[in-house]
Amino acid sequence: MAQLILRRPWFSAALGLPFVRGDGELFLSSTSPEPVLAPAGIGPGNVTVDCNPYDGTRYLTFGNGNGITRDQCTASWDLHEIQLWDERGERITDLTASTATGDGGSGYTPDLAIDGNSATFFAGDHDIGMSCHCWESSKKDAQSITIDMGSTKKVSKIMLLQGGAGNEWAVSKIRIHCSSGSSLQNYPLPLDISFGQTDIECNAGGCVVAGMDPAYYHTCDSAISIASSLYLISMILLGPALLS
Repeated sequence: MAQLILRRPWFSAALGLPFVRGDGELFLSSTSPEPVLAPAGIGPGNVTVDCNPYDGTRYLTFGNGNGITRDQCTASWDLHEIQLWDERGERITDLTASTATGDGGSGYTPDLAIDGNSATFFAGDHDIGMSCHCWESSKKDAQSITIDMGSTKKVSKIMLLQGGAGNEWAVSKIRIHCSSGSSLQNYPLPLDISFGQTDIECNAGGCVVAGMDPAYYHTCDSAISIASSLYLISMILLGPALLS
C-alpha cells in the first residue's frame, strides 16, 4: 500500500501557525457517490468521503459528530471561532455565517464564530440537546453552522476553536460538509478535534488534523445513563467482595 507523506505547508510557517503531527485517521476525498470503507478487521483505516474543501466549494457546514460532557440534556454545542485559508495560504476574510438547525438566541448567533473574538461563540439550539447523558446517533449534525465564502474557493487550512480544556460544551468529533447549495452530503468529512484549537490541513489528496491544543479528549458516542453509571461504579467497588 502506498504511503502518503504529508509535509508542513510553507504558509503554516509563514503565518506562525502551530503545527503538531496528528495521530488521527486520514480521510481521503473522492467524487465517487459511494463511500469506500477500510477492509474488514483493519479498523477505521482510510475512508473515502464526498467532501474535500481543497477541491473547491462555496459553503462549508460544520456539524457536531458526537455529544458534549455537560450533564444537562438541554445543553448546546458551543463553537468559538472558525478561520479559513485558501490554496495560496491567504486568510479568507469575506465570510458570512448561518445555521439551518437553530441557535441559542441573542448573544449566541452564527456570526459570533467568525468575528475574530475567541471569547464570543455560536451556540446551537438548546431544544435539541447535545449532552452525552441523552446522546443518540441521530443527533449527528443536529447542531451545525454553515460558512459562506461568497464564491467557490479552494480551502487549504481550517482552524476551529472551542472553549478549551475541560470545557463542558465542546464536542470531540466534527463533520464537515462541502456544498454549492443548502443540502448536506451523505458522506461528510469526519474528524476528531480538540476541546481547544484544531488545525486541519487539506490538499488534493485529502485532509488531515495537523494540530490539537490541548490533545484529543473523547466525549461520547452513545448515551450515558445515570443508572448505568451507578451500576458500573458499584461493580468496580463491590465486585471483588461479591466474588470472594
